[in-house]
Amino acid sequence: MSDINNLDRLHKAELYLLVEFDKACRKSGLTYFLDSGTALGAIRHGGFIPWDDDIDVAMPRTDYERFMEIGQDMLPHNIFLQNRQTEKNYRRYAAKLRLDGTVFPETDDLPFEHNGIFIDLFPFDYLPNNRFLAKLDVKYVVELSHIIRANRNKTESDSPSKFRRVLDGFIKKIPSNWIDKLERHCLNHSKRYQNKPTKYVTCFFWRMSQTRQYLFASEKMFPVKDFIFDGHSVSIMKDPDYYLRLMYNDYMKLPPIEQRIAHCRGEVVFGVFETI
Repeated sequence: MSDINNLDRLHKAELYLLVEFDKACRKSGLTYFLDSGTALGAIRHGGFIPWDDDIDVAMPRTDYERFMEIGQDMLPHNIFLQNRQTEKNYRRYAAKLRLDGTVFPETDDLPFEHNGIFIDLFPFDYLPNNRFLAKLDVKYVVELSHIIRANRNKTESDSPSKFRRVLDGFIKKIPSNWIDKLERHCLNHSKRYQNKPTKYVTCFFWRMSQTRQYLFASEKMFPVKDFIFDGHSVSIMKDPDYYLRLMYNDYMKLPPIEQRIAHCRGEVVFGVFETI
C-alpha cells in the first residue's frame, strides 16, 4: 500500500482497534504489550513505522486464553474477535481483531467470513528454565508446526531445500486425523508452563519463529509499562531496548528503501469506518 493517504486512513482504523483493545484489557485486568514491528515503531518513531500497515500485540498465554473467552463481550459491536472458535475456516494459532464493514486483503487469507482491517494478537508461552532445554522446546514446536502446515498446504512446497521439498511431499500423505492429533499435542505442549512462570518466554507461532529461535528473559518482559503510541497510552514490555536488540540488532537504523514493505496485497475497503 504505497498511497500515503490510504496508509494514513489505515493507521487510523488500526489505532481505533488498538485503543479499544487496550480499554478491554485494562478493564479486565489483562496484560498485553506491543509486539514486533509495532514495538519497534513505538520506540523508533513514536507510533507506526511510516511504511508499515499492521499492528501486532502479544499477551502471556493465561491472559490470552482469558481474552479469548471474554474479549468479544468487552469490545464494541463493530469489532470481531477472530479465532478458531469464532470462525470456522480460521486455522491460525494467533487471533485477530477485525473491523467489520472493511476489507484488508492478505496474500494467504482464506475466504473468511471476516476479512476486515485487523490487528494481530499473539500468545507468549513460558519455556523450561534451562536455556538449552528452552531452545530445544522451541525447535520441537516449530518442527511440529511445519509438519502440520505442510500437510494442510494444498500447493507444492516452495522450500529452497530439495530435501525439505521431498519431505513435504511425504508429509502431505499423512492422514488428516493423525495431523489433528499432532496439532492438539503441539498446542498442549506449547502451553504446559502457562500457569508456572519461568525464566524464559517466546512466541512459538510467529512466522519468523520458523527460521530463528527467540528466547526472551521474563524479567526483561514483565511487568509491562505504559507507553505513548501515536498519542495514546498503551502497554509495552518492561525493557523495550532489550527486546528490540534481540529482534532487530541495531534497531534505530532505518532499513534500505527496498526493504520497506507493507503486508497488504490488494485494495483496502474502508467502508463504514469512514463514518465512525
